[in-house]
Amino acid sequence: MTSDILNIKILGEYLYSGLMSEAFGLIDNAMLAAPHLRSFYADVERLRDEYRLMADYALRGLPDPGLDATYADLASRVRSLADMMVRQILTADSPTLYYNTLRYELTEPSNAPALLMEEYRKLVNKLSMAALTENPREASIGLTRSAESVEKRFFNRVWTLAPMSVADSALIAEAVADPGLPRHFKLLAISAVTLGLLEWYDENRMRLLMDIYADGQDAEAAVRSLCGLLTAMWIHRDRPMSHRLAARFALLTDKDGWEDDVRMVNMQFIRSRDTERITRKFTEEVIPEMMKLRPEIEKLRHTQVDPEAMEENPEWAEMLEKSGVADRLKELQELQEDGGDVMMATFSRLKTFPFFNDIANWFLPFHESHSIIMAEEDPTVSSLCTMTGSVPMLCDNDKYSMVLSLAQLPESQRQMMTGQLRMQAEQLEQMRLSSLQTAPREREAIAASYVRDLYRFFKLFRRKGEFTDPFASGLNLPGLPLLAPIFDDADTLSLIGEFYFKRKYYTDAYDTLLRLSCMIPPSVPLYQKMGYCRQAIGDYAGAIDHYEQSELLNAESRWTMRRLAACHRAIGNWEKAVDYYKTLAVTKPDDDRLALNIGLSLVKLRRYDEALQYLFKAEFLGNSSEKSIRAIVWCTLLGADYDRCAKYTDILMSSSTPTPTDLLNAGHLQLLTGHPGEAAALYARSIAGRDFDTRAFLSELESDRCTIAAFAGISPRLLAIVTDKALSLAKGQGSNL
Repeated sequence: MTSDILNIKILGEYLYSGLMSEAFGLIDNAMLAAPHLRSFYADVERLRDEYRLMADYALRGLPDPGLDATYADLASRVRSLADMMVRQILTADSPTLYYNTLRYELTEPSNAPALLMEEYRKLVNKLSMAALTENPREASIGLTRSAESVEKRFFNRVWTLAPMSVADSALIAEAVADPGLPRHFKLLAISAVTLGLLEWYDENRMRLLMDIYADGQDAEAAVRSLCGLLTAMWIHRDRPMSHRLAARFALLTDKDGWEDDVRMVNMQFIRSRDTERITRKFTEEVIPEMMKLRPEIEKLRHTQVDPEAMEENPEWAEMLEKSGVADRLKELQELQEDGGDVMMATFSRLKTFPFFNDIANWFLPFHESHSIIMAEEDPTVSSLCTMTGSVPMLCDNDKYSMVLSLAQLPESQRQMMTGQLRMQAEQLEQMRLSSLQTAPREREAIAASYVRDLYRFFKLFRRKGEFTDPFASGLNLPGLPLLAPIFDDADTLSLIGEFYFKRKYYTDAYDTLLRLSCMIPPSVPLYQKMGYCRQAIGDYAGAIDHYEQSELLNAESRWTMRRLAACHRAIGNWEKAVDYYKTLAVTKPDDDRLALNIGLSLVKLRRYDEALQYLFKAEFLGNSSEKSIRAIVWCTLLGADYDRCAKYTDILMSSSTPTPTDLLNAGHLQLLTGHPGEAAALYARSIAGRDFDTRAFLSELESDRCTIAAFAGISPRLLAIVTDKALSLAKGQGSNL
């Protein structure tokens, strides 16, 4: 509906192309279509007059070194005005959480940021005095809940402000810098700024995040602001910065550590792309396999005779090794050590607590002074909550999930978890003392945790469909012109490329390796990986180009020759494929797979006698494998060598499970040797083997009829009768099931 009134995408394209008059035309049409937008008329005319003056000056041919900057600023203001018009349309009746919240905020003047800040400061002061009362715990819990209510109101107000005023921006900047305010509140305010910026482009919000990052007094505030800024730059990548904001951004790039921080955050964004794959591996492979083993583990557990013997049963480890679970767990551990998010699979199930109905709680830093922790009277749970806060692999909203689930556990499980967490806490403390964490590692840990908080919100929030998910397509910061220079060094591109390649993101890996190839000397591994990427996405011609470049540097690489042979086969270049396979066979004459591939390629070239030599060799070397036997059947069928074809067909038919294609080929043999009745029966069995998918059968039959030359001697009428009989027989078999 909104795009019918004012299409922001088309307007942006007009502005980018310099067609300002066309952009104003769209806005004029919108005001005609929606009378309530005419309140913007004066603003539109003012911007139109500015454009006329600028254009008139430019058309006189007078020198104007500031023309580009002036146009950029004007285009930015026109786009912002159009945003406000669309926002007004949506505010009227959009059912999303954002606009529901916005409509409520518009009716609550008491929720103005300055008033909420004043109320919050008073509560913070009262909390500091509560410790001096007769019942400090009861007093603190009540005040804490009041403070948390204000925190949520403040979050909602800041989230829905648009555009953010200079005064509100200054208020938030002052709050973040105030040492007297709780740290979790300041970090929560930064998330509110970010979430609102992701909803609507706002240069004041962009500038605020830049300022908080540049201040750098608090590492966590700085890193969270940077994560928000970079995410917004990706979401709004079609929005050029105004001249003033671009100048502010240029100052930011001169800050010490800027490039390292951007690279570090980018790696967290890249790692987030692997979360879905890790989660799928955990839920679809590890958990089902462990559930299968559960009865056996229970049986072994109950065979423990000595009740005081608490060591693990060595047979458990043996069982895990045999089942393959141990290998999958080891892989998950390696992914975790490499920064992968292995906790998503576990904690995604723990986001249904009412706590997560409040959007602010998804971004709330974990702190032990929260009311849900303070209100817990069980000392075991309180102890667990304290230890949970020190577990580094858990992001903040996973820690809240942990705490909320603790109260529901039986006492025995709480005790067990207490012991496990205490042991882990001791190990972490020893590691911390043995090697003090450096500032870069600390910032990396902050970024990893915050990116996971963001990821969980956009993937798991109950109304996630109402938000633009920045992780949906993968945040590709090197693809942003303003950030691209940061990644234009060989070490960074090599690191990113290896990550993408290892995780099988072949399109991104290729793009990265292509840029890398312009910076480093040619190498065999580089061209091999580029070729493999193209092959993996189905671009065989492109893969051949890179493999051939690798071949020029090392003509002896068997790996490269195998890939070249496979790619030539894929595009039907059978002569080339045969040449590469034969070259490989010179040094490995006893490789049955090579013999089979040579034979199959020669079949495609209709060199049947030569092909049979290699197929018989493959049969001998492969101990009469079904692959080689099927190849022989097909080759002899094509070459009209029916005696040999019958011999090898009998071998396949005597196996326990001949495939539908085996049955089809056996039917061809009977038809071509003058036994149409037997052919019909075999065709019917082939149809049954395809779950009675007659279309698939008829399609393959037609393909074979055009391929096998001997079919030219079969009367079309006879073939039709045989086919009809086969369908009739298959129908009868199906009805008997």
